[in-house]
Amino acid sequence: MIRLWISRNSSLPIREQLSAQLLLGILSRKLAPGEKLPSVRELARRLKIHANTVLAVYRDLAQRGWVRAQGGNGVFVREFKWTAGKGGLDELVRSWVEDAHTLGYSLADVQGALERMRPAGFVVMDPDLELARILAAEASEAMGHPVGFSSLENPPAGALILAQAGQADHVARAVGDRPFRVIHLKSMQEVLAGRQRPPFPILIGVVSRSPQVREWAGTLLSSLGFDAAGVLLRDPAVPSFAEGLSMCAVIASDVVAAVDLPAPLRPMVLRLLSEESLAELRAFVAG
Repeated sequence: MIRLWISRNSSLPIREQLSAQLLLGILSRKLAPGEKLPSVRELARRLKIHANTVLAVYRDLAQRGWVRAQGGNGVFVREFKWTAGKGGLDELVRSWVEDAHTLGYSLADVQGALERMRPAGFVVMDPDLELARILAAEASEAMGHPVGFSSLENPPAGALILAQAGQADHVARAVGDRPFRVIHLKSMQEVLAGRQRPPFPILIGVVSRSPQVREWAGTLLSSLGFDAAGVLLRDPAVPSFAEGLSMCAVIASDVVAAVDLPAPLRPMVLRLLSEESLAELRAFVAG
């Protein structure tokens, strides 16, 4: 099933947003001929919209010949006979534009509707604003696309919201009916994969503006048997944060704090987003 999103800030009604995206999926063959669409209840729950809206969209697409209802088995994409050798996608798009024209829409209307359905950007939301900044930086690197960040008190308008799984409930309460995508963090085992514990006591520095990251790091290192007195947790927002770090055998930092360190110090950068979420974000932009 293709990815679908609904913008509550768009002037285009939700019904038309959903209908256009499903139709684009059919036209591009990302919704393959014969593919079963989600049930009305399932899709309504996924998009957090009323089931009657989904039902109306399915009925409209069926009346226009794009999908077919098969008894009590569900709704399926119709099998089309057009081929890439004879018109292909161009022919399908032309048919769609003509269909829109019969409903009173111009080509400019159709193009405008498609542009309005695209998110205005991407924003990571989290109660820990500094953690949101870190995750946004990692997501931006993965997507090759600027990603913003925000606290829960200032939900951005028009952007697709990204929320780490552990804060999804808090984000949902903050944004209301607006849809958002959940991203996942690495487990501590994944963060430390391939890194060996030294056989003797050493001084370790952990640098991050995020209180959560510093807390996680301190807890992790304690659980690995390191003496808390041998771990320096530092916040770059504090003017003298770098004092003592030159004596550390290992300095670990997140991707944002790494640039705050003075030049002689070379940190081990710990990345927090899971490989699965990074792959999903890359695919989202590519598709």
